[in-house]
Amino acid sequence: MHMGRLFLFFLFIVIITCSCQNRQLSSGVLVDKTDGQKFAEAYKEGDWETVISIGDTLIDDSDKMNLSIGYAEALAAVGNTQKALDVLNRKLQKEPDNYYVYQTKGNIYYMLSQHDLAIINFEKVVALRPRYARPYMYLGEIYEIIGCKEQAIKYYLVATRLFAENGLVKEAMEYGNRVLALDSTNVEVKELISKGVR
Repeated sequence: MHMGRLFLFFLFIVIITCSCQNRQLSSGVLVDKTDGQKFAEAYKEGDWETVISIGDTLIDDSDKMNLSIGYAEALAAVGNTQKALDVLNRKLQKEPDNYYVYQTKGNIYYMLSQHDLAIINFEKVVALRPRYARPYMYLGEIYEIIGCKEQAIKYYLVATRLFAENGLVKEAMEYGNRVLALDSTNVEVKELISKGVR
């Protein structure tokens, strides 16, 4: 009987020890979540140095927390565009249809005034997400910058329509007015504006 109690006592100690170890493992997961929350807060506030320092430790090739895009944006914001593009290209190797990665690459190339590369990436976004207004907006801006008025109008017009369809009146008005600045006789934009961009 004494051996039975000793065995039960030993079993109780093993269960308690395992339970404590599991709690420690759980707290390790909470640390990751806290880092993810810190990353998100720093990103929202534009605290790029914090985003980068957390990203340097959290992001690996698996990118299970899906932080690569924010990390790349932070790197680009502080001038480390090559590393940002490397991060995005690694992400595309695993997710070749991730339209937001192409959008971010387009933004970086646009910021660098590498218009040809920006156009390629924004066109890829359009192919993957034809109802997403932002790439059309950027394509219009690029074509206006490089002096291709007709192309700029074409893309601004699509952006205006899509913004209007999604209830983004301010954006629809802004890009509708850009169309009118380039072509004051554009009937479609005038109709959209006269309807209150609905």
